[in-house]
Amino acid sequence: MQQRDFHLRRMEQFLRHARGSGRPGGGDSPRPSLTISRQCGTRCSEISRGLVEYLSEIDESATHGWAYFGQALIGKLIEEQKLLCSKPHFRIDSLKFPVSERLVDCLGKTNSPETLFDRCSEMIRKLCHSGNAVVAGRAGNFVTADLPNTFHVRLIGSPESRIAYTRNRYRYSDEEARHVVKQVDESRSKFVKRHADADISDSSSYHMVINTDQISNDKLIRIIGDSLIEWAAEPNLSSSITPFPQAH
Repeated sequence: MQQRDFHLRRMEQFLRHARGSGRPGGGDSPRPSLTISRQCGTRCSEISRGLVEYLSEIDESATHGWAYFGQALIGKLIEEQKLLCSKPHFRIDSLKFPVSERLVDCLGKTNSPETLFDRCSEMIRKLCHSGNAVVAGRAGNFVTADLPNTFHVRLIGSPESRIAYTRNRYRYSDEEARHVVKQVDESRSKFVKRHADADISDSSSYHMVINTDQISNDKLIRIIGDSLIEWAAEPNLSSSITPFPQAH
């Protein structure tokens, strides 16, 4: 409950600045955002509070701080239509890595969202475009592949460590934990394949892939936070990328 209340307060603070300035960071320069893809049991929910606190501390230009958006908070925003900023235009010439033709068609729509995935993708794009947002899951890296201010991270780990973490956190038996990890991983993989026509484990779709097995939460937070801020300070070195694989 304490964790949830923290993220709700951060979200409300984020929304107040988003409504007031169009970009919570203010000014003409886009503030960085972050998407996190993760295997089950890699401690994303556990590090989320520390990550937004650390980013708020080291990112001096983000005077209002950062905010974390998991599936529940994204759903809440969609339901209550709280983020009223305009949707960023999809730019095929700004892709950081190739995406499928199907996703290009989806993100290039100019009409109102039709499906739940359309609405979720639109919200994620608005959040990341606004800056200072950490978005977990929901194919976030793929639906923001063209946004130049958004950094993409994937968390992975050995099955043994992830099963052990899941067992200890939720007090499952070994068999229950193994089943949950397998089921969640498969569900996330199928979601990305169905909606983005992509492989969630493709390392080329992320700026950084981290094996969390031997890394403490504090170090993991610093690795992600420092890498994001240093990346955001670099000139844009990306070139135009083909939007989807060509037939051979």
